[in-house]
Amino acid sequence: MYRILSKKAVVAAIVWLALGLVMLGQSLGNLLKFDFKFSSIPLLVWLLLNAALWNPVWRWFWKKVPKLNEWVFPDLNGVWDVELCSNWPRQAQMLDAAASTEHAIDMRRCAEADLAALTPIKLEAEIHQSWFGFDMLLYNPRGDTPIDRSDTVSVDPFPRVGLRRPGICYFYKQVNATDNVADEAEFYGAARLEYDFRTGQLIGLAWTARMWRQAMNTAGAITFTRKSNHLSG
Repeated sequence: MYRILSKKAVVAAIVWLALGLVMLGQSLGNLLKFDFKFSSIPLLVWLLLNAALWNPVWRWFWKKVPKLNEWVFPDLNGVWDVELCSNWPRQAQMLDAAASTEHAIDMRRCAEADLAALTPIKLEAEIHQSWFGFDMLLYNPRGDTPIDRSDTVSVDPFPRVGLRRPGICYFYKQVNATDNVADEAEFYGAARLEYDFRTGQLIGLAWTARMWRQAMNTAGAITFTRKSNHLSG
């Protein structure tokens, strides 16, 4: 999560912390009659930064001062219910029309009412967020679709800038439980999610490279709704 901070902000925070420690050390030294050594400042800065950035500590501050979610970045740690609305039915609709001599459809010009409904897929996700890392595991607890799980390859948070919401862009590897030789059991995908402060949801779009050689790669709207602030393990 440190990547959301500018270099100037990081340097300024370290400088102010060091100056504060110097002033505190000199004051306590005069009060308690001990010799404060400037050589101890780097160690003290390192210890205080590590303590402040430890997950239980910063999450406690975020809970006590909710505005930190807006001023810095939202605490996304926890378990989330996920709904993915896949465009696969429209892919199938187009393939069926291409193979038919009677039923044709022009996906570029047809009315929305003529398009097949998007398929809602219910999933679950765990987000592990710290100042030094960001991981997400997406899985299918019901086992009612070919989707088995998706493992995060990388997650890049982006901060709130002006009216633009904060959020994450992530790249993942998806594993499907399928024996269909015409399908792909493993493929890569990407998603971009924005955090909605009004609803507490992550909302965005996801894309996959599934069967891209056949021009059948899928996409869809995706919504994360928080289920719990606590992780399962």
